[in-house]
Amino acid sequence: MIQILFILLTRFFTAPAQDQDFVPRNLDTIYSPDIATVRCHVAGLPLSLPVLELDGGSTLSISFDDLRSGAHRYKYEVIHMDMNWKKDELEEYDYIDGFNRSEIRNYAYSTNRNLDYTHYRFELPNNDLRLKISGNYLLHVYEELRRGQRTYLFTRRILVVEPKVKVNTYFVRPTDGLKYRTHQEMDFEISVKGFQVYNSRQEITCAVMQNGRWATAIEGLKQNRDKPEHLVFDYIDKVSFPAGKDFRFFDTRSLEFRTRFVKKITENQNEIIVTLFDDKTREFFNFVDERDANGNFLIDNQDRPNANLSAEYVWVDFTLKSPEFFDQKVYLMGAFTDWQCKEPYLMKYDAESQAYLGSALLKQGYYNYGYVVMGKGGDFSASPVDGDWYETENEYQVLVYYRPFGARYDRLIAFHTTRP
Repeated sequence: MIQILFILLTRFFTAPAQDQDFVPRNLDTIYSPDIATVRCHVAGLPLSLPVLELDGGSTLSISFDDLRSGAHRYKYEVIHMDMNWKKDELEEYDYIDGFNRSEIRNYAYSTNRNLDYTHYRFELPNNDLRLKISGNYLLHVYEELRRGQRTYLFTRRILVVEPKVKVNTYFVRPTDGLKYRTHQEMDFEISVKGFQVYNSRQEITCAVMQNGRWATAIEGLKQNRDKPEHLVFDYIDKVSFPAGKDFRFFDTRSLEFRTRFVKKITENQNEIIVTLFDDKTREFFNFVDERDANGNFLIDNQDRPNANLSAEYVWVDFTLKSPEFFDQKVYLMGAFTDWQCKEPYLMKYDAESQAYLGSALLKQGYYNYGYVVMGKGGDFSASPVDGDWYETENEYQVLVYYRPFGARYDRLIAFHTTRP
């Protein structure tokens, strides 16, 4: 069993070797090959983004599974960042009330049938730690080793907002004729009534992203027009996003029967394999409105109670019928991949079946996913596989940062979610 587990983990998880000089990147990613199914959302809202209102009374729920099982001494810390996700000049006492680097004491062992794991969970803020100011925060979860050394498990971005201004958005058709039926473009205004701003072009900076994906963020936006008590952001072909198509999805919340898009469920002595029906490229397909979760995923087990502990880890087999993308790579993509092209989710082309094949070890639940093509330069896009259609239902997030003259940090004074 130990040998099987080792093969599974080394096959589908990679992590950088960590030494005393290792510095975690300021983004959402997993560093340890033993950590899976990281969730960070508002407590009670499993599909939400990790956004808190300052002194609003809500909390974030952070959870993850350790595939090594057993109990380990894991800790967490939060660091205040500027609007570009770089460490600002604040000290911990400026933004934290309580104790940073507390130990995660809430854990339980799995009750499933195959792969053993330990489920960890904690909330922020809590009795040990309260966040005092708004802005960007970076969460580090790590294992403390001897002599003060650490092994980082994962990082997550957290937003704390103090709502001071209101955002109004307007979706317009792109002026670029080539993007007319493929992109979604947005203008917006900020109502500053009742909030004193002395030099708005210097003090207010905005960012817009699609479906909560930081890789899509258009940052550094400054107002380009004035209106009484409003800051106007009315650009031509700047706040414009490829619309994509609705995400593909599958449902493994029950392993007792096959759900839509599940072709076969195979249970062996030490593993469960879920085979999905073949996917096809949709670049030239007409738009079909499918209700989705905008790339997110949900953990659940309808066969047994307490899904966090009873849900199985299953191999999910994917097939994408497509001509080969020469000198390019195809990856699975979704919130479960941290919206990154990772080696565990690399698809391999099979010339005989004329399809890309891949497998991923995923916990039981409901998953949105897609395919992206990455070129030699490292840029990736879903457009070559799925195409883009302006009617696609996406969510957009507008972030408004405020830094008056002489201030030492960026306040987040609005977070607004909208749809076309």
